[in-house]
Amino acid sequence: MRRFFALLLLCVAVVSLRAAATVKVGVLLPLKEQTARGTTMVEFYRGLLMAVDAVKVEGTNVEVTAIDCGSSETSLCQALQTPALQQLDVLFGPVDAVQVTTLSEFCRQHGIRMVLPFNTPCPQVYSNPWVYQVGVAQELLYPGISNLVMEHLANSNFVMMHTGETDSRAQSFVEHLGQVLELRGMQTTHLNVNADEFAYDRALNQFRNNVVVPDSRSQAALTQMLTGLKAYQQKYPQYKVTLLGYPEWLTYTRSLLKDFYQYDTHVFSAYYRNPLSGRVARFEQTYQAHYGQASRVSYPRAEMLGYDLAYYFLHGIAALGTAFEEQQSTLAQQPLQHTFRFQRVGGSEGGFVNLNVLMVHYTPNNTIQLEK
Repeated sequence: MRRFFALLLLCVAVVSLRAAATVKVGVLLPLKEQTARGTTMVEFYRGLLMAVDAVKVEGTNVEVTAIDCGSSETSLCQALQTPALQQLDVLFGPVDAVQVTTLSEFCRQHGIRMVLPFNTPCPQVYSNPWVYQVGVAQELLYPGISNLVMEHLANSNFVMMHTGETDSRAQSFVEHLGQVLELRGMQTTHLNVNADEFAYDRALNQFRNNVVVPDSRSQAALTQMLTGLKAYQQKYPQYKVTLLGYPEWLTYTRSLLKDFYQYDTHVFSAYYRNPLSGRVARFEQTYQAHYGQASRVSYPRAEMLGYDLAYYFLHGIAALGTAFEEQQSTLAQQPLQHTFRFQRVGGSEGGFVNLNVLMVHYTPNNTIQLEK
């Protein structure tokens, strides 16, 4: 029995060494910039502070050092003269590409996790194990998107809708998806948005679900496509049609929500804020009470990104300490908007990129489901 308790005490001691008693956080963003981007930075920082409050309630001490680092390499170097920055556990920033090299080297030198919250290019993520990149190129998400499509829309006839618009990102996705479908022996057809009834007859399958994927993300292209589909289905209602679309479609829900429900629409995205969530409503109420203004409509909401991201790292570091990198996948997440799935890239000396993706499903029952 004594041996058991001695072993138990040893295990508790080891866990205590791994967990962080105080989490030291840095923020290096252009917080004083008098632009729309500057407003976004402030909103992100506010959400981060709300996450700090939440982690403190859990019993973790948090120290925050926030500095306006401007948008140049010179202004960043001036900010890095602050001694407290050398002792951080995690640092959020920068947002400007010209600052990335200097800050990533600083974080490597001092063993600090550098988290890039926005879509800032960072080649160093492949060679610096301390770098975490949240917003990544769409191409890196393709495998995850394809897996979701195969899981939830299998045994369908995929119709690639050509809109005539120039949209390299959408066309890249359509090309990738077509290659995946071909490799898996799945049926695909092609259709022009202005095609006649006979072309629709050839492209659509009466005996399968037809998943229509446009090669443009614009609302104009989507509206034009819907016009053609509605006209055809008025004459041939037996055809079942599902839409597969892009993160930008989330911004069209005010005007097209009814159509999204009707066409069993699936939208892939790296984030989703559920407007019907009680947690989201409580967060927004607290935000307004703290800062005297309502949460600004944006995609994504910067303050929710700040909260979700800061809570993920602060709670995780407090719980796991130096084991955070190896065990972060065990962390339970209840996000307001963003779920994170960081994966190491570039081998053992590389950093981490967020490869989380989900499918927002607008069902014909007028409900919204998240498929992961």
